[in-house]
Amino acid sequence: MNDPPSKAEEISAIRKLALMLGPKSYIGPWLTASLPFLEDSIKSDLSPPLAEDLYQQSAADRIAAFAVRQEAEKGARQILESAKQKADVLHQQATTEAERITSRAWQAIRLAVKELEN
Repeated sequence: MNDPPSKAEEISAIRKLALMLGPKSYIGPWLTASLPFLEDSIKSDLSPPLAEDLYQQSAADRIAAFAVRQEAEKGARQILESAKQKADVLHQQATTEAERITSRAWQAIRLAVKELEN
C-alpha cells in the first residue's frame, strides 16, 4: 500500500523540482517564488489555493477594475462637459460685458469729442 508523503517529503520534492526547473524554465521562477507560501501552507495543514481559483479571482478582479475604469471615465466626461458648458456661459457673459464696456467707452469718446468741438 502506498502511504502519502510526509510534509517534509512534499516540501523536499517541491524544493527539488524548483531547483531542477531552474530560473530559465516557464514555471521554475514561479515555483521558487512560491516556495515560502507553499511550505507554510503544508506545515500549517492547509491546501494552497488552486491555480484555477486564483485565475478566476484574477479575471473577476480585472472585470471589476474595467467596470470601475469605465465609470470613472464616464464621470470624467460628465465633469468635462459640465465645465465646458460653464466656460461657454462665462465666455458669453464676458463677451457681452466687454461689448457693453466698449459701447460705453465709444459713447464717452463721442461726447468728449462733441464737447471739444463746442
